[in-house]
Amino acid sequence: MKTDYRIIAVLAIISAMLLAVPQPCAAAEKTDETVWSEDGPERDSKSLEPQPQRVEHIMNQLAETDPEKAKELEKLRKEDPEKFKAAIREVMREQFGRRFRAHAEQKPGRRFQHGMDMPGMESRGPGEFGMGMEQMYDRHAEYLEWLGKNYPEEADKLTTLKSKNPELYMKELRLSYRKYGRIAEAAKENPQLAEVLKKDLELGKAQNELLKKIKVATNDNEKKELTQKLEGTLGQRFDLIMERKQIEYEHLRKKLERLKEEIQQSEGQVEKWKQLKGNLVKERLDKLLKQSEEFTWD
Repeated sequence: MKTDYRIIAVLAIISAMLLAVPQPCAAAEKTDETVWSEDGPERDSKSLEPQPQRVEHIMNQLAETDPEKAKELEKLRKEDPEKFKAAIREVMREQFGRRFRAHAEQKPGRRFQHGMDMPGMESRGPGEFGMGMEQMYDRHAEYLEWLGKNYPEEADKLTTLKSKNPELYMKELRLSYRKYGRIAEAAKENPQLAEVLKKDLELGKAQNELLKKIKVATNDNEKKELTQKLEGTLGQRFDLIMERKQIEYEHLRKKLERLKEEIQQSEGQVEKWKQLKGNLVKERLDKLLKQSEEFTWD
């Protein structure tokens, strides 16, 4: 299959957008609100939800182009709203990918410089997207570099997919970030936390493997031995969770102290400005009057 590097560039940007959304660590348990559940920094899930107007627009489109799909989603909306939101997000991703592939095919001579020269973005500034395109591309490259150093087999798999099957590459990259993203983010600011998360990820894998073996074990002695190993693994995970919580809470304490200092400095500055009100108002008045008198050639 001939490789279309323009499509790869576009998909790289799409994946970078996905990487811009913080993902929970895959090792985290979410079955109940106990010591085993994830209680890291809160993530704004509302920002990930499609806007109601956009949802209705998509549903109306599907009613015309794919009535069966629209009927299926409408049923899902009534029975399971959360699954419906996930399904709509998937439809939006598919539509987004199709539009860019169509654009690349219609304009074969157009260059995509790192995926930056994208349709509809020529007149937009970085602030209009929350994260600039340059930043997203850098984040994408940064994550792949980190993955190559820490999980080379995973990085090699993605590199191979990027040239052979760009669409599958985007999907696998999203899954990879869901699994390793929190570790990669922690590695930037808190290497100690990153190491704890890496260890917990490995123990999570061991835990799941032991559970699989216990389910298929037919010998009582074997099942007992595996259960004892699982208990030991859970004990290690518990210790890591406590260590992670201590690291995170210490990080929050330091952040709180910095915020307190900033607040004190800001309050001091405000008091200083209040005392200098007369002088500051006069200076501003003089400056504005001077500007109004200046001759301009424009």
